[in-house]
Amino acid sequence: MAMFRDGRCGVAKSGQANSVTLGLWENELELPIGAVLRQFEEDPSRLTSWVACRTGRQLDVLCRVLSIDDAARMKDKRDAVARCNGALTPFYLTDQFARRKGKFAVADLASTVLEPQVLDLCKGKDQETFDTLALLYALLHASPEHLKTLFHLDKIHKSGFARMALKQKTRQPGTPFEAFLTQKQAKQVLEAFDKQRRDQRQSQLKNVFRHNHHHLVFIRRPERPQHIISEGQIRHGHRVEWIILDFADNAKRVNISSDSNDVPLQIANAIASAYFGKAVEYDNESEVTYAQQIHTLLDQLKAGTCEGLRLTDLEVQSSPLDGVDLRVSHDDPDVVQRAVASLERDHSSLTQHIDRVTKLKVVYEAKRIDMRFDKLDTAQDEYVVRYMDHRLNATLRKQFEDFMRDTHAIPILSTEKRFARQS
Repeated sequence: MAMFRDGRCGVAKSGQANSVTLGLWENELELPIGAVLRQFEEDPSRLTSWVACRTGRQLDVLCRVLSIDDAARMKDKRDAVARCNGALTPFYLTDQFARRKGKFAVADLASTVLEPQVLDLCKGKDQETFDTLALLYALLHASPEHLKTLFHLDKIHKSGFARMALKQKTRQPGTPFEAFLTQKQAKQVLEAFDKQRRDQRQSQLKNVFRHNHHHLVFIRRPERPQHIISEGQIRHGHRVEWIILDFADNAKRVNISSDSNDVPLQIANAIASAYFGKAVEYDNESEVTYAQQIHTLLDQLKAGTCEGLRLTDLEVQSSPLDGVDLRVSHDDPDVVQRAVASLERDHSSLTQHIDRVTKLKVVYEAKRIDMRFDKLDTAQDEYVVRYMDHRLNATLRKQFEDFMRDTHAIPILSTEKRFARQS
C-alpha cells in the first residue's frame, strides 16, 4: 500500500501529485504520526474501515478532490474512494489533526479561503452548519498551508489574552504597522532578542498574518527544562511555549497570550520599539469602573433583572452570616436567585462590600463566565472589572465586552496580565 515515500505522502489534486512533507504534520502541526503509520502497516484494512465511516458530505468532498466524478450512489462513492488507497493517508491524518480543534475556527478560516461551491458541499442539511471534517479535507486539498494557519488560529479562540497598551505617548511613524510587520522584520527582531537575552533558547517565528484588522504574530519558544520517556529512554529538552502577540491600533495596543510572564512582554516591547524607532514599553490596561456601577450590576443580578446576564455563582468572604465565608452556586440561576434573596431577608446584603465578593459567575449567551472586581489604589470607589476570557472564542469575547460597555456602561478586561521581570 503506497502511503509515504521518501518522507512524503501524495494527495491527488487536479491530476498532479501535491507532496505534503512529514515536517508539516510532526513539526508544524505537532502531530505524532509514527504510531498511525505503524497501524497501517500492521492492519492494511484500517483505511477501508475509515472510508466506511465517512459521512455523505465528507465523501462528496473526497470525490471532488480525488477527481472521482462517475459515482452517484453513496455505496459507489465509498467503493471509489476506498480504491484510492495511498492517496487517503493525508486525509486520515487530517482526522487526527482535527481532534480538539474548534468548529468555529475551522468554519471561520474556510469561509475566507474556500470557493462558494466547495463550501456548499460541506454544509449540513440545515444549510447553516458545516461538516467540520469535510471542510478540513477541502482546506488540505486547497493548500496544506491552510492547516498550518488553522493550527495557529485555533489557539486564539482557546487562549486568554492580557490586554496591554503603550506606556508612552509617541508619534506614529510614516510607515503603517501592517507594512512594517513582515516575516523578515519580525524574524530580525526575534534574532536580536535571543542574542541579547543569552539564555540559549531560540525563538521560532511560525507565522505573521492579518486577521479581522489585527496583526498576529505566532512564536514557538522553549520555556522551562523538561524531559520525556521515548522508547525506554529519557530525552531531555524544554517545554514548548506558544506566544501569540495580537497587535492593534498601529501597535499602540497589544494582546498577549503565553504561559510565561516576562519574555512575551519583552518580545512585544522589542517589536514595538523597532517600529517606533525608540524604546517603548507596554503596560497592562486599566479601565476604571466606579463602585456604584458595580452595586447596580450586583443588585440587578440578584433580582434577576440584569439584561443579558443571569447569576449562577456567588462567593462572599466574611459574609453577614456571622462573618463566615459563603458560596451560593447552582446550575439553575433561578435557584441561586431565590437562595440569595432568602439569605438577604434574614441577614443583610451579601454584596454590600464589593471587596468581599471573591467569586462571581454569570451566564451570557449560554456561556458561564467568571468575573471579578480588582480594587485600584488610586481611590476608594474605583475598580477594574475583569473576566476569564479563555472560555469564549475571539468573536464572542468582543461581543461580550461590547455588550458590557454598551448595555451596562462597564468596561471589562481579561483577568490575564503580564509583567516585566524586576531587575
